[in-house]
Amino acid sequence: MLAIRLASLLSVLLVVGPAEVRAQDALTGVDVPGATETDCNAINRAGVVVGFYLDSGGVSHAFGLIQGRFHFYDAPNSEGTFAYGINDHNQIVGWYIDHNFVTHGFLLSGSKLTTLDPPGSIQTNAWSINNVGVIVGAYLDQSHLHHGFTYNGGTYTTYNAPGGILTELTGINNAGQMSGIYDDSNGVQHGLALADGKFFSIDYPGSAWTAAERITDGGEIVGFYGPDGRGPFSGYVLVKRAFTKVTFPGASDTRIRGVNKGGAIVGRHTDVSGVVHGFLGTP
Repeated sequence: MLAIRLASLLSVLLVVGPAEVRAQDALTGVDVPGATETDCNAINRAGVVVGFYLDSGGVSHAFGLIQGRFHFYDAPNSEGTFAYGINDHNQIVGWYIDHNFVTHGFLLSGSKLTTLDPPGSIQTNAWSINNVGVIVGAYLDQSHLHHGFTYNGGTYTTYNAPGGILTELTGINNAGQMSGIYDDSNGVQHGLALADGKFFSIDYPGSAWTAAERITDGGEIVGFYGPDGRGPFSGYVLVKRAFTKVTFPGASDTRIRGVNKGGAIVGRHTDVSGVVHGFLGTP
């Protein structure tokens, strides 16, 4: 089990200088024109946002938002493309669905697409990439078990949280510290951090379900929490042992997906009509 105190976690995580993340002063909605759903999933130091949207036919397409302009990308011969991570070199990771409806991770570097499939996987999701090119994600094996993984210079490494029945790695900083989720033996989801080879459990106070989506170079973590895996969810930032709740005004559901060096956050929110929109939060 990962019953390790938050204080123990923060003594290991790299925390230097002032906090990079704090309660946001401004949350702004983001919508791809004509989309039925927009999700903002990551933001780099230059403020480039990546995510995906659903068109009127329900097909997903990746996008980048650069200085207020949308740019779109679809993996070749795919049934759907999702962008989930971007580093400061504008390398993008995510996943696409092939014609057999199998999900593959990808790295997009310039115009070069590299497919990511750990050995033995039948489904792969790439979630995040740091500035030295280490990618984290999750895959499903042939026994239908979920594992976290890293991809570094052509080498895959598998990670499983002790006592967990499911592990996914969703964030990595430039020091190699990681964030993610795991399900315990009772099927309850917890956030996790992985630092110096040790797993730590993260639970928002009073919640029964927590996701730790991203981790900054300063060791701060963003994510969301709720009563169970169905929600509704609220976002949070974790800075110096203190959780701060973040919700989009008027939304029924808020999920923080990404954070950059300057403390800007991105994510998605659901309005009272059930429509999903992206958002950007600036400090």
